[in-house]
Amino acid sequence: MADTALPPTERAKHVSLRIGRLAVALVLFASPLRAQAPPQRIELEAYRDSLAPLVDSLALIASEKRLIARASHDARDSAMVHLRLGFLGLRLGDLAGKKHYEDAASEFQWVVDLQSKWPYGWFGLGLAELGVGDAEFPMLRGIQSALGKDALTRSANDFARSAEVDPGFARGLVELGNTALRQRVNLRLDVALAALRRSARTPAAREPEVLLVRARVEREAGSADSALAAADALVAQAPDNPVSLLEQARVRFKLGRRDGGEPWYRGLATADAAALELYRFDLRFVLPDSTLRAFDAAQGAARADLLRAFWQRRDVDELHSVGDRLVEHYRRLDVARRSYRLASTRRRYDIVERYRPPVAEFDDRGVVYIRQGNPDERATLEQPGLSYNESWAYHRHDGPDLLLHFVAREGVTDLRLVESALDILDYASTVRLGNSGNIRGTENAEKILRSRERLSPIYQRMLVAGRGGASGLQSEERALGRRSIRIGTTTDSWPRRYDVDLPAEVQILATANDSTRSMVRVAYAIAATALPQTARTVNRGVAPVVRVSVLGLDGTVNGVVDTLGALVGAVPPGPGEYLFGMVALPVPPGRQTVRVGLEVGRSGVVTQRDTVDVPAPAGPALSLSDIVVGARTVPLWWLSTTGDTVWVSPVATFHNSVPISVYYEVGGLVRDSSYKVELVVKPVGGVSLIKRLLGVFGGGGVPYKTVTSVRAAAPWAASHLEIGLEKLKPAKYFLEVTISDRSGTKVTRQQEFTVVR
Repeated sequence: MADTALPPTERAKHVSLRIGRLAVALVLFASPLRAQAPPQRIELEAYRDSLAPLVDSLALIASEKRLIARASHDARDSAMVHLRLGFLGLRLGDLAGKKHYEDAASEFQWVVDLQSKWPYGWFGLGLAELGVGDAEFPMLRGIQSALGKDALTRSANDFARSAEVDPGFARGLVELGNTALRQRVNLRLDVALAALRRSARTPAAREPEVLLVRARVEREAGSADSALAAADALVAQAPDNPVSLLEQARVRFKLGRRDGGEPWYRGLATADAAALELYRFDLRFVLPDSTLRAFDAAQGAARADLLRAFWQRRDVDELHSVGDRLVEHYRRLDVARRSYRLASTRRRYDIVERYRPPVAEFDDRGVVYIRQGNPDERATLEQPGLSYNESWAYHRHDGPDLLLHFVAREGVTDLRLVESALDILDYASTVRLGNSGNIRGTENAEKILRSRERLSPIYQRMLVAGRGGASGLQSEERALGRRSIRIGTTTDSWPRRYDVDLPAEVQILATANDSTRSMVRVAYAIAATALPQTARTVNRGVAPVVRVSVLGLDGTVNGVVDTLGALVGAVPPGPGEYLFGMVALPVPPGRQTVRVGLEVGRSGVVTQRDTVDVPAPAGPALSLSDIVVGARTVPLWWLSTTGDTVWVSPVATFHNSVPISVYYEVGGLVRDSSYKVELVVKPVGGVSLIKRLLGVFGGGGVPYKTVTSVRAAAPWAASHLEIGLEKLKPAKYFLEVTISDRSGTKVTRQQEFTVVR
């Protein structure tokens, strides 16, 4: 702006400012710049501390006017006066708005011109840039980010200069590190890391705030070992500081170390409001709403106990070692920060984008990734006219697969969940497809479905279906996507996965060990062909890893097994034969969920959650154990407390020439009273009407039936008998036992088995 374009008074000030700056430049050229003296720094910090509690903007404005008057008369070239004006402007900006941040930036720029080697000028300029912020209009903000002129980048550059001119300037190092960590674009982690490492030999490097920010920057930059050194030094200075303990835990988790749980829980138990916010940030993407509310309400050690139980349930249920799920959670957070973090948290939503996350920190892929982990399969289609897109498939042990579709319409870094793969098209095209059902007539729709064929059979069906069928399949696929979004964004999982499926059979049996203790026994059979050749010829040299989890319906952990199992069977086993094993664990009575995993080398299998009723042998209610069916030809057994050999066959397939062994236990009996036992063998699917009318089998049309009355000698009794199968044709059967007492109470259990010739 030309001087003549200003009013007279403003023009005089403008000319004076230019002359003053020219004089300063001549003085600086004639003499070397000096570092800021310690007394000056102490004076500035005292002044900043005095401003912090002030909230009366009018009093601050009056103070500013006095300082301006002083600067105009006799202190125009005093860097200390301009630093005071700058920090005063920052405080006014906090209280009264953006204009004062701009004034503060002008004052700090003057200081930089006067004393470019003073760190406080650059430090203040960085703070002022943060206050000024970015442009109001989204388009201008985008241009600023693209050119590296956004507020975070400008301030990071200024903080970097403060650390450059004085590597021991702790405040500059801390603000540089924190600003770099906040950046979403134009990341300056490398600049912050270089400055922090350059300061390593200065007294500032031992300051707790510097150690904390260095640990965070090193961790985010991928230098986990250096981050751990900083975090350990920080905890050594403040062993009970919850923020320090959390950072130490995060770094240990980054290294895959389970011992990160110890400082994590210790910090959680003592966390103040600031530390709790950090914990909550890490947890809000995985905790269910009910658990998050309980977390917010809990205090001290109870808070740590709540989260310990939460993570332990997930470890046990998914058959991992205790502590592993928490490590995996932080691994997922780390991946989400690096790969799925939003460039901007200001999101607008399209009509087809049904999922609206409560916090816009990651794109929708990041939300799903933190909860569900790596997808089993991914697919995408790059095609002119289509937005960038991805589809993820999760193949699950204990429920339908998840199919999740993401589309980027607001930029390639912001992928949103949509219900259907066809929503990758624009909204109008999707509506037309839904109305016509004619997928084959829409080129891009056909290409989208072909690109997703390997994710699910439904896409092949949609491609070959006629017009009427295609409409129904579109609705089915959309419902599948809607359900997948709900599950994928509200639950979490970490299933064990194996390179090769292990051919095995597993049988879970709820029994009792004696009249006082309930048991769950897991019998397993592994196909001999799945084992190494040495194990088939010599019955040693291989042992499967057996994992069992037993949880109550409320999530309480009631039993865990993680051990090497033994295998028994023929040596060498014949074609199609199995090797067998069994583990047992005591559990409380009641309804439980049981999951079993078997692992041999790179192969393995995990069962679905199986709900079992574990009997209470001591009563008081009448109870019946699971029915154990075996044969002497299968070398798997245990000795009951009555001295009987209980044979069990997890494959449950028997030749009709061999009798089967049947074992069960009855609890809750009244001593010296009688109870009735009804034992029935019946075909799976029932007996046909003709056979019932003709009485082919007798006993009401079933192959085998006995009814006996037994007098109870004690509150608990075990029964053992053999049943011949000669009269049974090859088929699947149920063996059903019903116990009833004089009061009319009945309990029934059944076990399925197969008869072959």
